[in-house]
This record gives sequence, structure tokens and C-alpha cells, in this order.
Amino acid sequence: MRLRLRSIVATAALAIGLAVQPGTATADSELDGKALQSALDKLTAAGAPAALAEVRVGGKTWSGASGVRDTRTKRPARPGDRYRVASVTKSMVAAVVMQLVDEGRLKLDDPVSQHLPGLLPYKEPITVRQLLNHTSGVPNYFDQLYAETGDKELEEMERNRFRYFPPRDLIKMATGKPLVSKPGTEFHYSNTNYLVIGQLIEKKTGRSLATELERRVFRPAGMKDTSYPAVNPYLAGPHVNGYHLVEGRPARDVTVYTPTVWGAAAGVVSTNADLNRFFKALSDGTLLSSARWAEMREFTVAPYALGVAPGGDLCPARPGEYLWGNTGNGFGYRTMSFSSPDGRRQLSFSWTLSVSEVDGPPAVSKAVQEMVVAAVGATCPKPAK
Repeated sequence: MRLRLRSIVATAALAIGLAVQPGTATADSELDGKALQSALDKLTAAGAPAALAEVRVGGKTWSGASGVRDTRTKRPARPGDRYRVASVTKSMVAAVVMQLVDEGRLKLDDPVSQHLPGLLPYKEPITVRQLLNHTSGVPNYFDQLYAETGDKELEEMERNRFRYFPPRDLIKMATGKPLVSKPGTEFHYSNTNYLVIGQLIEKKTGRSLATELERRVFRPAGMKDTSYPAVNPYLAGPHVNGYHLVEGRPARDVTVYTPTVWGAAAGVVSTNADLNRFFKALSDGTLLSSARWAEMREFTVAPYALGVAPGGDLCPARPGEYLWGNTGNGFGYRTMSFSSPDGRRQLSFSWTLSVSEVDGPPAVSKAVQEMVVAAVGATCPKPAK
């Protein structure tokens, strides 16, 4: 299974399912809760064991869940259940980097070798910016660690379930191969980039990445149900289990897994409500200055900016005004979390199935697309009367 950046719809052609937990909405909400709940229910009917969502428009919020926390006990999923957000982690790690830039402790165009000499063994200079927007050309360690699909992939997942992966070992694994492109010229999604960023944050602050995420992001943004479990393979508190599907076999529970295989690239555990809080805090001045938030959304050769990506038009009537956020694509979980640039509208949803195949079950792909349409439509600014 390989983690790749895809469009807001295509990222999600994957998932598996069961029962239903009704959603809730504020009494005066104009959000179409029925359409959103129906989209969640179609996702679990198509096969995802659970699907969760929260959509915010201004002060109005709708949240819902469908399916079960785990297929063994059949306990119903709840809107506030925790899960592994995978690569949405990158947006949080990038926010810490932007704060360090604001503090004058580093510059985006600094070569990595200036701060971490010898970590990247290439002659070509690679900058912090190129790590953040995946134009560094550094190979993806994940493609080497999980190069197989199907039964061999399951065997590798089981073998690595409790294995400890020091980030520098994974970086060394990746950088044992040549650059895939000249730095700054092409987009190549690589989890290795963010492992290096994690090392950079720890070097510049003198503290662990877990500590910096807590003090700089989670606490200021009010993300009380979010954590960065650096080593613990178990999920704490109310959560939905994650499942992985190989064609022709029953879905396997892969909830318990060492987060060291993800590290700074994808290790955060959170909820949809907390993800929405995070993206709102990015835009309202809580985490970043307005200038730094604008810079975070700039991109050139890459379809990916500095830890965030454009997720499609905010509204068909307003082309070119993008939602911004990220997607998560990890063992057992899929996530999408996006916000309008002004932070007035957020949507976050997730489902608890990853698949070995690129596209996954067609019914799941169709259900995810319907969820995207429903969620984006709910955030679309209403025309002036």
C-alpha cells in the first residue's frame, strides 16, 4: 500500500460497513443534515465499518456517524470518536515550521544541511520549503518498506506491527537511493520529507516533536482529543477501529500498530471536530499570522503547498476560491479535512477502511464521492438575497 496525494475525490476510492448512528445539528442550522447523514450511511452500506463527519459553517455545526466502532462488538460509532488521521499530520507539523519561521529561528529557503548537517547525503542542496511541498526529490521510505500488495503486504504489516522505527533509520533507508528528481523541479510525494522536518523541529527547539505539537498546536487550537503518540501502538479513549482489505479476504483489524512507522509524516490521532478546530485556528490568527497562513497556501511546481493542498473549488459559483486542507491515507483509516481560507467553513470526514488495491470496491468509491459532494455543498456560501 502506497500513500499518494490524490484529488479530493480520487483520494478516496476506498472503504468497508454496518449499522447507523444518527447525526446532530444545531437547531438553527441551515446545513442539510439529511443529505450529509445519507452520504455517511451510503459509505457504510458500501462496506466501510464506520464513517464519521463534522461540517461547520460560521457558528453552525453538523456532526454525524454511521456504522460501528468495531465489527466484533458492533458498538455504534459516535461522531466524536478518535482515529488515526494519517497525513493530515503534515499540516500540523508544517504549522510548527511556519511558527519557527515567524520567530526567526529558520528560513524556508535555508538548506537543510545548515541545520542538520549530514542527514541528507546528496550533493544537491535541499531546502526546508522543498521538504514541505514535496519537491525535494528525496525518495519515499514507505515505498521501500511496503513495496508489495496483497497477501505479502499483509505479512509485512503483521511483521512490523510492534516494530520500533527510529526516524533516522527510515531516513537512511530512503536516502540510500538517489534523488528521484532535481530538488525544486518536480512534485514527488514522500513521507521522508516530513520525517526530516520532524528532526529539524526537534533540533531547533530542543524538545520532542510531541511536546512541540502539544504546546504550539493542540493546546492553542483547543484540540483536547488530539495526541501524537510517539511510540504507543494502542489508541486511547473512545475510538473507531481501522480495517485493511485485500481482495478476496476478510477485512483485517489493523488498529493496533506502532506509530513510529509514520512519525512526523502521519502519526497524529484526532477527531473530526478537532481537525476543524485546527484548520480554523490556522486562519484566524490563533496559530499563524495572516501573512504566514497566506504563504503556507502558495505553490508553484507542486499541486501541494506548504503542508496543505487545494481541495477543489469552495463553491461551483465561485471558481478559483479553493478549500484548503489535507487528506489522510493510512493503515485502516481514510481522512479528508478542508477549510475555506477565511476559516468560516470547515469539513472533516473519515472512514475506517484502507485497501491494498489502488481503487478499491467501486461502491465505496461512489459513496465517498457522494460524501465529498454533500460536504462541499454544505460549506458553499449561500447567494445573497
